[in-house]
Amino acid sequence: MARPLAGEPSANHPPAAVQTPPNGLAPVNGAAPLNYAGRPHLPGPTGAAAPTPAGLWNAFRRRWVLGTLLGLLFGAAAAVGVWFVMPGGKHDVTAVVELRQRPIEVLGRGAQDDQRNFATHQAFLIRARDLIGRSINNDPSVGSLDWIKQSEEPITLVSERLRVDVRTPELLEVRLTGNDLDGMKAFLDKHLRRYQDEAIAHERSTRDSDIKKLEQQAESLKFEIESMEKQILLVSKNNSTTGGEDNAKRLAALQIRFNELDSLYNRTGHELIQYKARLDVVKQHLNDKGPPPEPDPVILREFVDADAGVLELRKLVATKSAVYKRALDVSGGKEDVPLVQEAKADKTKAEELLAAAEKAVATESVDKARAKERVGRAKEAQQLVDHIATKDKEREGYKAERDGLGKLIAAGVDGGINLQQMQEALKPQREFLLNLNAKLIALRVEQKMDSRVRLRGDAEKIPNNNQNKKVLFASVGGLGAFCAVVLLVALLEWRTRRVDGVDQVMTELGMRVIGTVPQFPNRAGLKAAVEAGGANWRFVLNESVNSARTMLLHTARAQSMQVVMVTSATQGEGKTSISAQLATSMATAGMRTLIVDCDLRNPCIQKLFDLPLGPGVSEVLRQEVDVSEAVQATTVPNLWVIPAGQCSNATIAALAQGHPLQTLFNRLRGQFDFVIVDSCPVLPVADALLIGQHVDGVLFSIMQDVSQLPKVQSAQEKLGHLNVVLLGAVVNGIKQDVYSYGYNYVKQLPA
Repeated sequence: MARPLAGEPSANHPPAAVQTPPNGLAPVNGAAPLNYAGRPHLPGPTGAAAPTPAGLWNAFRRRWVLGTLLGLLFGAAAAVGVWFVMPGGKHDVTAVVELRQRPIEVLGRGAQDDQRNFATHQAFLIRARDLIGRSINNDPSVGSLDWIKQSEEPITLVSERLRVDVRTPELLEVRLTGNDLDGMKAFLDKHLRRYQDEAIAHERSTRDSDIKKLEQQAESLKFEIESMEKQILLVSKNNSTTGGEDNAKRLAALQIRFNELDSLYNRTGHELIQYKARLDVVKQHLNDKGPPPEPDPVILREFVDADAGVLELRKLVATKSAVYKRALDVSGGKEDVPLVQEAKADKTKAEELLAAAEKAVATESVDKARAKERVGRAKEAQQLVDHIATKDKEREGYKAERDGLGKLIAAGVDGGINLQQMQEALKPQREFLLNLNAKLIALRVEQKMDSRVRLRGDAEKIPNNNQNKKVLFASVGGLGAFCAVVLLVALLEWRTRRVDGVDQVMTELGMRVIGTVPQFPNRAGLKAAVEAGGANWRFVLNESVNSARTMLLHTARAQSMQVVMVTSATQGEGKTSISAQLATSMATAGMRTLIVDCDLRNPCIQKLFDLPLGPGVSEVLRQEVDVSEAVQATTVPNLWVIPAGQCSNATIAALAQGHPLQTLFNRLRGQFDFVIVDSCPVLPVADALLIGQHVDGVLFSIMQDVSQLPKVQSAQEKLGHLNVVLLGAVVNGIKQDVYSYGYNYVKQLPA
């Protein structure tokens, strides 16, 4: 048997006449729909023609994670692309080396001492790996530079980055390229000073060697000329004239000299062979790329003997030895005396310290000894080259004199020996001797002059501004791409025309806003709030719903409305939550309130109040049950629910007929103070349009950042075409910072 509605007369009696409900609403005829002629006039909806900065910002706020991620990706890609597209470059450090011309040509080495060849030779020496290695390994301040330490092969790195250009035969430009300006300047200054010191030492050594060789060659040539002059004088005395006396004696004297010259020629040839063989051995040692050999013990000993610490320890050993000897003399040669033993221990300790110091110095001086030995070998090679050149000239002189005497001997002495021819044969040798003496004088003058190599100031830093430009343009490109992507994401999101706030609902949709509902906190925020002992968000929610209830009731009284449908444009815009919250607020205020779940295809109200799905509206529309059987009480006082029931095609057909639904609402008007109908969305199906024609007014649920203006406007127009009264909208999902001003205004009251 169907149970009666609360306050409904018995089934055996006809429905009661229209009464004034206790809430003060105007009486309504239960058998006829409301008159819509008195509905208020609201402005029509408008649309934004172009995006505004505020609209774009709100659109980006909804998609800030996606926009930021895409912006960072495209910005990074753009920055990298600009970086690689722009021409690269590094900083430079430059220095200038001045080369002085040599005033003379020594020992016929004009090609080697030519100024341009000299400049090319010095450019090669500056970039030589052995010099770079000594600059890095022998100077701790250079080896500790960051860009040197960070490289696995610093010598290779420097040789690749170091460039020497011969600008003129007198000027070399040295350039080092890299990123560390200060570090490169420190290295280049140290490296060029080391090069200058070694170049000066080599120049001084070479000049001294040249002077010594020229002196030896001049002395030898002078001796030969004097010997030839004595021979001519002897021949002249023996002959007393240029015409002949005894041919045999004169031929014998010439033959003796011929034999002497031939012997000297052959001996000089043997010496040349020895010099050349030794030169090949020395060059092989210099060019050997294998592991470095052990240094010469004599050279190593020189470094040890020159060390100041070793000298001090040797003095200490001598002192301790003298003390020990005196103590031994005093004790009468007895070593078991404490004084002698103490002196002996001091002497032994000093000797051990000396031995350790000599060993340490010898270990530290290995590279220096090898370098000195290498310099010595290079010096020896140069000396051998000079000796070979000198011996070549001596041999050629012996040969020329010998061949001249041979011609005289072969021609005989008929008519006597021509002393004038012998004097003419000595003329080239005398001229060569004069040339040697002139070179010696020039070398001695040059010995007092400055070195041929001179540095023109310290290295100069040349920053590469292109590097800074690359950073600037890459940053601007990346930032531009980031902003462009963010703007594009915001623009695409703006084109969806989602609702940004309450003002947009009123200005662009022309809807009256009945109330707003704050956004529900997520689970983490809700849990944190509960643990903190605060429930401000619940207070804000209740107050916002109560405010919307007050506005709705005021409108309902003014227009004699009792049945209000809550709908939305599409699914997921909070209409069911708004229906339940408004109904609960009205029931809490003492009004007999009923929720009718007319979202027949996707019912949810029964889940909120933990009720069964049926019997409900579907069964009532199909006339399977009476209305009184479908009404279900809730745990909230003064609040009842009619669930949706089991929907079917017959239900939708009955809904389209209109009379069953009209009958249902007419019966409910007289039994409850207020009826809230939770319908389905307007756009997906026609159910809401059918239901809206039988209610007193429609309340739109709009969710901020979810509802789309075009869809809401389309739903609004459809309802308007059916002359459905649109009471206004409730905007839910509002950020709680909007309500923050009310958190501490009123303490929450006890139940």
